[in-house]
Amino acid sequence: KNQDGAAMMKVMLLFLSLGAGMLVLGDAFTASSVTNTVPTTEKYWQIGGTLLRPAQSTPIPEELRKALYTNTHTVETQEELGRGVFVTADWRKAWHNYESPPEDPKLIDPDTGFAEYDVTDIEGTLPHDLVGTLYRNGPGKFGVNGERVQHVLDADALVIRVTFPPPSTNKERRVHFRSKFVWTEALEKETEAQKFLYRGTFGTSPRGWTPIFGDVSRKGLNEDPSPPGNPISLMAGNAFQTNIKNTANTQVIAFGGKLLALFEAGLPHALDPETLDTLGEDDMGGTLRKGRLPVKIAGDVPEMFVPDFLGGAAHTAHPNVCPRTGHLIGWHWSQLVSNEPSLEVTFNEWSPQSFELVASKTFVVKNCDLAPHDMAITENCVMLKVNALTMNQGAFISGLKGPAASLAMDGRAPVYAHIFPRPTAAKQFEPFQVELPACFSIHFSHAYEDEVTGNIVSFFSGWPPSDSKDFLGAWGGFAPDFTQISKTILWRLEVDPSTRTCVSMNVAPGSANACAEHPLVHPNFQTRPAKNVYASASNLVGDSSAPCGFTKHRVEDGKTETLLDGEKNTEIDAYFFGTRYFAGEPLIVPKHKGDLEDENQAYLLGVVQDSARDRSGVSIFDLERDLKEGPVCILWFKSSIPHGLHGCFALEGDSSTSVFC
Repeated sequence: KNQDGAAMMKVMLLFLSLGAGMLVLGDAFTASSVTNTVPTTEKYWQIGGTLLRPAQSTPIPEELRKALYTNTHTVETQEELGRGVFVTADWRKAWHNYESPPEDPKLIDPDTGFAEYDVTDIEGTLPHDLVGTLYRNGPGKFGVNGERVQHVLDADALVIRVTFPPPSTNKERRVHFRSKFVWTEALEKETEAQKFLYRGTFGTSPRGWTPIFGDVSRKGLNEDPSPPGNPISLMAGNAFQTNIKNTANTQVIAFGGKLLALFEAGLPHALDPETLDTLGEDDMGGTLRKGRLPVKIAGDVPEMFVPDFLGGAAHTAHPNVCPRTGHLIGWHWSQLVSNEPSLEVTFNEWSPQSFELVASKTFVVKNCDLAPHDMAITENCVMLKVNALTMNQGAFISGLKGPAASLAMDGRAPVYAHIFPRPTAAKQFEPFQVELPACFSIHFSHAYEDEVTGNIVSFFSGWPPSDSKDFLGAWGGFAPDFTQISKTILWRLEVDPSTRTCVSMNVAPGSANACAEHPLVHPNFQTRPAKNVYASASNLVGDSSAPCGFTKHRVEDGKTETLLDGEKNTEIDAYFFGTRYFAGEPLIVPKHKGDLEDENQAYLLGVVQDSARDRSGVSIFDLERDLKEGPVCILWFKSSIPHGLHGCFALEGDSSTSVFC
């Protein structure tokens, strides 16, 4: 519907722009034919640039250079590590396409991402009380027909599954690995067409008609992406195309008999919990409408006057599980067409029994151009934080920029916390918002209602105030550029619901100069005070750099101190794998049949990549020991896994209720 009109509009824009754009067009032909003709092993053998050390061409020490030549590691101590040192070539390798290693060319199916084998390379001792199934999601297929995506977060999803069976006296305990790409409808069509057909959230997009604009230079999925094209080509290929590709690449959760791959600008995709086959979009028990944009017309407009491509909703990639009720708490959103930017949000609570909807509530968030990324829950509340972002609708609608690039960030402007009653809360109240100091909020670890003050306390990762205007643009190109990314810090926020004011927002106790992301707590402490918050760690010197380890933050009794930039926090409990390793998001998994009231009776699981040997694995830390003592076990896979995003651990089986970040 309306396709003919949209096509005509594109043709009109094309011809109106041709006269003024011929010079640009000529430049585009030249740019598209340029390829990198000097690939060399040593091209990126340099210390990676960081926020405090922006030079991208820092020479590497001789010992590290020898390690690069021999595919080995240098000898390093924990005292030497934690300063944000990494190698650019290694960091780029972390974002390579998921494919078979040279020594085993048939290990991974290049079309489906399928691989399956027993994990036999086990370093250390596998704990007997780690039982269940680990799932992990993230970008895995980085393009089509030799053309790489413009931004790593536009890549199609790869889900892995690692099973930890219970010990048996009758047979050997076998850890099993399986992987597959999430076969979305968009991926299927692009694979058939052998080119990009859809606009990505972060800048990947179709190009104008090939006979006019020429074909793209297809340098390979592990090479720098080709230039995005000139303005005329971008408009011809993308103007008025507002249906963003659902890559399903952000999170994967098991709950109520389902396994769902999540993407925050679309519907979840259901997967077979055992085979990882994609079953199609899931409507979350009838709460979502398929085939419609997450846009609604504000006001009481009769259904007959609403275009049939509107009226949909997109589901968050970050739901949560209440430890007391066992409910999955999620929310979906629709952008409202009105005089001011507004978002309609609906909070749902589902029972783990057959994914049954228990309760639901809908609200409107005013002055909101972008759906918040994460949520925090307490016994009675849901908290969302709206960052200072504004959308350039003209750049997006015209096709000149993708949705993320069309957002402008004001790193010095206030942020707003929106507090809503949970659908099943015993204490119902009118939603309210609280103005917070300037920052950029990313992920929550947990939140709770203080029993003494009644205040709402939450912990979250985020950027401090900055002059940055770019929203995740530094994650574009081949790999994230840390010279352009703010350091990520763990914050403590306290809000007084009676006065609807911010009591305080400061760096969390025990967290000075710890650049840390993906914070989380023991899953039984999601809605109450937790002694420790764990996170993936980049460094302990207040810089922005690649993640190479894990940290434990004593947020209730840790030191409140201020350190200078570059000064190392020597008090925090942390473990760094080494200069040539990278660490992903951690998960906290309770010990099988352990005491859920004891935060320490759990394991920290995190995917780690060994760049020297070009392989990934699952590291396992026993939280009854200090992190600095190192992992008790690492299960090494037969290949490398691209640096991923989020995952879960199903405690009682493949599709049972899982714990996740």
